[in-house]
Order: sequence, then C-alpha cells, then structure tokens
Amino acid sequence: MNAKLILKALLYATALFSVSVEGKAIRKCIPKGSKSAIGAQMIVQGYEWGPAVPKIIVEFQDKVSGFDIDTFAVKTDHIEREIIDAYNTDANGKKQKGASKYVALELTVKASVIPSLGVSMGGEASPFTYDMNTGKNSWSTNYELDLDLKEGKSFKVGKSEYGGDKKVWKTFKYNLADNYVVPETKEWKKDSFTAHSITLQRASFTPKGVEKDGGKNPLVIWLHGAGEGGRDIDITLLGNEVTALAKEGIQKYFISDDLKGAYVLAVQTPTMWMDRGNSTYNNDISGKRQTSIYDAVLFEAIKDYVANNSDIDTDRIYVGGCSNGGYMTMNMMFEHGDFFTAFYPICEAYMDRNISEDMIEDVKDYNIWFLHSEDDTTVDPLITSISTYYRLMNTGAKNVHYTLTDHVIGTDDPEVQYVGHYSWVYAFNDQVKKQFDNVKVAADFENITIKDGKVTTTDNYVTNANCNKDGNMWSWLASQRKN
Repeated sequence: MNAKLILKALLYATALFSVSVEGKAIRKCIPKGSKSAIGAQMIVQGYEWGPAVPKIIVEFQDKVSGFDIDTFAVKTDHIEREIIDAYNTDANGKKQKGASKYVALELTVKASVIPSLGVSMGGEASPFTYDMNTGKNSWSTNYELDLDLKEGKSFKVGKSEYGGDKKVWKTFKYNLADNYVVPETKEWKKDSFTAHSITLQRASFTPKGVEKDGGKNPLVIWLHGAGEGGRDIDITLLGNEVTALAKEGIQKYFISDDLKGAYVLAVQTPTMWMDRGNSTYNNDISGKRQTSIYDAVLFEAIKDYVANNSDIDTDRIYVGGCSNGGYMTMNMMFEHGDFFTAFYPICEAYMDRNISEDMIEDVKDYNIWFLHSEDDTTVDPLITSISTYYRLMNTGAKNVHYTLTDHVIGTDDPEVQYVGHYSWVYAFNDQVKKQFDNVKVAADFENITIKDGKVTTTDNYVTNANCNKDGNMWSWLASQRKN
C-alpha cells in the first residue's frame, strides 16, 4: 500500500472513532451535508431497582453552543426522558465552560410501576433486558437514543444554526447498546476462578488506604439473585445495586480509628446458585439437603480470594446474598459454616422442610441476621426464613436476628412500592434498623404449628407488627468476630 492510501485509511479510521468519557471509543455516524451529531454514549449507574441511565454524552462534528436544558427532547429505548441539566464537556466527559463538540445531558431516573399490580419491578428505560425463559438479565442489544430539537428552540453546531427559520434538525438516532460505561464498577477488580470444570466470575472492591492502615480488614461477600447470573459481573454489580457495599453508607460501619473499611467480594454463577446440576432449581425436593452444583467451586473461589489477600482478617469474613444468593448463603452456612464469621441471608430460598433437626443444631451457635418482607410472593417467608428462625430460637440460639418488613419502599424513588421480593433494597439503603425480640419469639414457639416446613398458624408473634425492637444489621455484622 502506498503512502497516500495509508494516509487515507488512517484518516478514515480517525473519522469513525473518537475517545469517550471513559476512554472507550464512541462509534460515529457521520452525516453528509450540514454539521450534526455523530456519536453518543450512555453512562450507566446502579439504583435500588437495578441499572438506569442518568446521563448521555452526545458528540457533534463541531463545537456546540446556544443550548440549555430546554433545547432538546430525548428518548431512550423509546421512553421520553426529562433533562435536568445540559452542558458542554471535554472528550473525557468533564464539564467545561466554553463550547465544545461534546454535550452532556443529565436525565431523571425513576422506577417503573406495573399498572395492574401497582408495584415496581424495575426502572424505566433500563439498559437491561430480562429473559422470561432463562430468568436472567442481560445487556440490551438495542437501546436507541432519539435526540430531537424542541419546537421554537435553536442551537448551533459550529456555524450551522438549527431551529427557528434556520436549518431543520433531523432526529438523531443512535444505538447506545454498544457505547456505554459504568463508572461505579471501574474501581472493582474483575477476574474469574475455575475449579471442577466450572468458571465463576468475581469482582472485588478494595477501599482506599486499607492495605496500609493499622490492621487486617474484614471481608463482606455478596451472592446474587437468579436474575444476575451469567458471565458479565457488571450484571451482578448493577442488578441488585451491589455497588452500595463499596459506598460510605455501608462502609462506615467497618471503619475505625485503625481500619479504613471492608473488602467486598461478589461472585457470579453462570446459571443460578440453586442449580442442581442440569440448570433446574433444587427446591422441589422434600426432606433432603438442597445441594447445589456450585457448592464446591464457590467455596474454593472464596478461599482462593482470601488466601491471596494477606490483609483480610479471617476472623471477620461475612457472607450474604438475596433470593438465590440467600439460599446459597444458607448453603455455605450448612456446608462450610466454620469458615465464616456471620451470615446475612436476604429473602432466602432454602426450604425449611429440607433443613433437618441436626442441621438446625449444627448452626444454632452461628451469627445470623435474616431479612425478609411479609408480602414476598416469590419466596414465601412462612416456608423459609420464618420457620427456620422459630426453630433456631427454640434450640436456644443466642445470636440470631430477624427483620421482617411489611412492604418494600426504598429511597431512590420513595413514592414507589416494590414487589415484596425486593427486600435487599432495605439492606443496600441501610434501612435495616428493627428486629424481633428473641425472648418473645422463643416463647411463642409452643403456640405455632410448622407442617412440612411451613408455619401454618396465623396468630403468630413473628409478624411485621411485632418487629419493633431496635437493631442495626450492618452495625451488628461489623461487630461480629470469631475470637
């Protein structure tokens, strides 16, 4: 190839791609004629209902000026979005005063409500797609941006003016699915672990300064729900707002004069933790342990992470998770309990009918905090956590706690009620501040009936109305030590 052809090829490549806010290339769609928008990128963030897109950066062919928050109309995934701020940025997404080729549009985010149910199961215009057949989330392959100019508004791209009696703006359409960044997960180290011919994905967070603080630091482990399985750990980190574990709201409980916080480890399974070995759920059995194909590999993945981090305090290793991950938390407790310091199962799905009296006896002296919502129709607490809690109290357990809420209402969109299964929202929002009086629970055992693992009586003490004793789950967890 001669020098002229090489130069043309390089210029063509430069015209197709540019550096974006996080250093990732924004693929350009260069229009003919008037200068216009040529590329875009979405910024994805985790919320209590899952991921959302609070910001979009649009790249133009020339410097953009003469706009404000009322200039543009935006749709993402065919949903109209409200713009709450608009400003110029540099190529890395940093706000700047002067005109530039980049325009950031900050958007409101909110939960979406199912009209027929009056509750929410996610956020509007989510970048995730939920597959009803597999029961898992994945990144949407088509997430279209529609950028329009509002009637009566105008702005300039270089010397080209759009709106008013000037040039007509043509809707800029762009598929954002391949052009996204997740700033919240950039600080997480991502790797994989393979054993027994199974590969798990891992993401770990290291607080700043922990490696040089005054001692060894605790480890908080998170096990995801069924919808967050797969081979992309960002699905796990965003699906249940696991990123909250790395933020001040939770980390503050693990900070002391000597220590800078807690390590966090999230592990992702290719299918679901309750996989019996053929991609089907293991909860249809009765009277036997609910074994998982991932039991051994998960335990080894955790031990491997601990063995390779000499700063972890092995007297302070805490494991928890929600739904499927709540089940796996219970499984880790029953199968490998002595390795861990405390357990925080949330809306856990280990059927009480499969927990023998010997199993209860084996774990009665462990440190456990259950969290569930009374209106959970996905995992009924009466056949899982409530039954198990009563039985533990009856055996004389001393450090087992339970928070039972009536509904799930968060803080990101406080006017919305979530489906009852979303009790992890309370954990990540640091809203678990009440518990039962264990003395009264133990006394109530003689008044209840448990049949095939289900509490069948109705006039029980363990109802949300009686969950009013002060107790903070994260503060409690941080205080647990083996020795």
